Amino acid sequence: MVFRLNTGADPNTGKAVLKVVSIRGIDPDNTADKFKTACDLINALFIHPVISTEKTGYDQLTA
Repeated sequence: MVFRLNTGADPNTGKAVLKVVSIRGIDPDNTADKFKTACDLINALFIHPVISTEKTGYDQLTA
């Protein structure tokens, strides 16, 4: 699970400053509904607003 947070604006450029928070160990077999529910619950724990969430996966190519 990857969360992108808007931590404010850079005082010099005015551009948004984003922070990425990753959470590992999420069951890859979870359905989209379960993923959305988990995201909604976790979003409430962040101080900064969450602007996007995504489910990422990694596959091992070699042993």
